[in-house]
Amino acid sequence: MRVYARTMSRTALVSILVGALLTPACGRSSAATNAPLCQDLANLQATVVFLSIPPTTATVGEVRGALDKLDSTWAAVHDDEAVPDVEDDALLGAQEDYRDALEGIGDNDSFAPYVATTAGTAQGLERSFEAVRVRLVCPSYLQPG
Repeated sequence: MRVYARTMSRTALVSILVGALLTPACGRSSAATNAPLCQDLANLQATVVFLSIPPTTATVGEVRGALDKLDSTWAAVHDDEAVPDVEDDALLGAQEDYRDALEGIGDNDSFAPYVATTAGTAQGLERSFEAVRVRLVCPSYLQPG
């Protein structure tokens, strides 16, 4: 039995080749455009982890300081058109809720008594952070630096 293959038209072949060449470039373009913001987010990963599960020895002041570290990067996320308002509002809202939970508590007080009341907010902050990293197509291999 013989199998005959039809030749492709030159236009179809060129279209396939151009598509194959441009697809990876487009995928990198988004990540490359967001590289500085992605690096900022990578730099804050340890801070977000700290806030999601503060050590038992942490003080309220240390937690507030960690929340303050997020301010400039959260503002950049808010201004980035690639991040939908729903996602950056969730991020900013979680930070605000966390701060509100610590209202009226002294900086030198132990944070341990407030872990249970802030746990949901802390987890929301971490989820929102990860959602933004995914939205911006931030590479997982980025290291703080």
